[in-house]
Amino acid sequence: MSMSAAHLREYETIYVIKPDVEDAAAITFIQKMKGVVEREGGKHLKITNWGRRKLAWERKKQQKGMFVHHRYLGKPGLVAEYERTLAIDENIILRLTKLLDPAVDPAARQPEEDVVNPPIVKEKDERRERRFDDDGGDYGGYGGYDRDFRDFRGDFDNEPRGGGGGGGRDEEESRD
Repeated sequence: MSMSAAHLREYETIYVIKPDVEDAAAITFIQKMKGVVEREGGKHLKITNWGRRKLAWERKKQQKGMFVHHRYLGKPGLVAEYERTLAIDENIILRLTKLLDPAVDPAARQPEEDVVNPPIVKEKDERRERRFDDDGGDYGGYGGYDRDFRDFRGDFDNEPRGGGGGGGRDEEESRD
């Protein structure tokens, strides 16, 4: 399949910046990546800064990062340069580029407004224990017992419970 000179491919790249990078430095880096697209003959569509979020797993000794989503048009050589620029920077934890559309007319796609400032997100308290649901009831049908069963004795011990008659193995052995 040959691609005409008038058509470009649509790509999206998601990359993660280390969380300790200042917002101003992150915005400068995002603008630099926008410049890479334009310098290599591509067309920038939109950059969205998703802010600092927790990673699914630890990467390069980091548990959080600033996620950035970038959509752009370009030829395949543009992606190689974009990925190379990301790989060189030590503040980039992860990166992923995906081809969205193999043949797009650049005149048909208009750039959208960028969101480069990270959103202010209130972080959840991860230390909160999840023993009870929102109504104050217990999870899992423990019948009023917490997950700690130290006070629950049941029939698991060998001590007689006392009370009326009982029967069982201890009485039969005592008659002999």
